[in-house]
Amino acid sequence: MTAKKYNMKVSAAKTKSMVVSRNPIRCKLEVDGKMIEQVMEFKYLGALLTSAKDLGTEVQDQALKAARVAGCLNEMVWRNKYMARESKVRVYKTIVRPVLTFAAETRAETKRTKQQFRTVEMKVLRKIAGFTLWDHQTNESIRDACNVQDVAKWTRMRRMMWSEHVDRMDEERLAKSDPAFRDTTPKTPPHTQTLSSERVLKN
Repeated sequence: MTAKKYNMKVSAAKTKSMVVSRNPIRCKLEVDGKMIEQVMEFKYLGALLTSAKDLGTEVQDQALKAARVAGCLNEMVWRNKYMARESKVRVYKTIVRPVLTFAAETRAETKRTKQQFRTVEMKVLRKIAGFTLWDHQTNESIRDACNVQDVAKWTRMRRMMWSEHVDRMDEERLAKSDPAFRDTTPKTPPHTQTLSSERVLKN
C-alpha cells in the first residue's frame, strides 16, 4: 500500500467510503482486517457530496449555511440604519454569496438549484433595500436598487471562468483530465466569455 510505503497508517475508524451511483451499491472495503464504514453522503472541504449526486440536496445544504450566516447579520448589518446600502451590499458579496455558491463552479445546475440560490439572495437583498413582500417590488427592481447581478447568472459566469482556467492547465493536471472538474455549461463565443468575466469582477 502507498501508506505503508511512506510509513503511514490509515485509521479505519476515521475513514469512510462512498459509491457514486443512482442506485445504492454495497461496497465492502477493509483496512488491516477492519471494515470501512460506507456512507450515503459526505462533507468534503465544507461541501456536501451525496452518493446519488442529488444536486437539490447538495445545493440546499449550501443555501441553509448561507441563510444562517445572513441571519446572524440581521441586526448588525441588514437592519442597521447607520450603514450605507453600498456597504451592506459589499458585506453580502464578500460573506454571504461565497458561502451560498461554494463549489458551484464544478456543479451542474437545474431550475430547482437556481431557485434555491435566488430565494436566499432575495431574502437578503430585500432587507438591504428596505422592502418586504408586501411592498410588491419585483426581484429585478430590488437587484437594480442594490446593483447586484442575479446570483444564478453570476454563478454561470463563474463556471465559465473556471472552464477557461481549466483549458489553460497542463494536460497532466487532474482538473484537466477528470470530467468531474469540467464545466457542464454550454460554451459561448470567446468575446461573450470575456465580457462576462469582466462583469463578474465588477459585480
